[in-house]
Amino acid sequence: MAQQSHEGYRDRSHAGAALGMALASELPAGNYTVLGLLRGGVPVASEVARSLGGRLGALAVRKLGVPSNPEIAFGAIASYGMASGRYLDQEIHRRALRYFGESELESVEFRATRELMELAGEFKPYAPDLAGQQVVVCDDGIATGSTMLAALDLVWRLKPKLVVVAAPVAPSELVQNLAYPADQVVIAWQPPDFRAVGAHYQDFAPVQREEALRLLRAAGN
Repeated sequence: MAQQSHEGYRDRSHAGAALGMALASELPAGNYTVLGLLRGGVPVASEVARSLGGRLGALAVRKLGVPSNPEIAFGAIASYGMASGRYLDQEIHRRALRYFGESELESVEFRATRELMELAGEFKPYAPDLAGQQVVVCDDGIATGSTMLAALDLVWRLKPKLVVVAAPVAPSELVQNLAYPADQVVIAWQPPDFRAVGAHYQDFAPVQREEALRLLRAAGN
């Protein structure tokens, strides 16, 4: 798809509106369920759902960060309703296992699982049935793909008809990695100088629980 020429997004709502326009032109007309990864993906998904006239839901994810550098993920976990998903980056996991040991990585996953269950419990009312549905999974950006891959592992367990990955910004080399677990990947902007996701936003403040709940309630589905 044609890439936008811009310096970045004002905020997640602006990014979601741009992504919604891209999806409306890429996807055939139909009924879509749009899931935002909690919590940063929800404002993006809210705008996408508005553009597509679809249902809005929320999917809980947590990155499994390497103990010495949590920004580097050795995997991720996800939860939606009663279902769960998990993804491990085999190479990073092997290296982290050699350096830190199994018990240290298990501690990371235990803490992340506890946080995930709390988050998933709060947003459980906003997990519509995905069986037979056309599902769009949104985040505010994709850097390594770990949380998105965990989300896709989970979503496919719920037997949707179609799964689309969508994000306002991601590195071009990542698109191929997501193409196999998804039916389609739509990235509104693939900057040649991709840095951290937040570097491509003017306002990338954390999305608070109350804001995510407000958007989900306002969707009315």
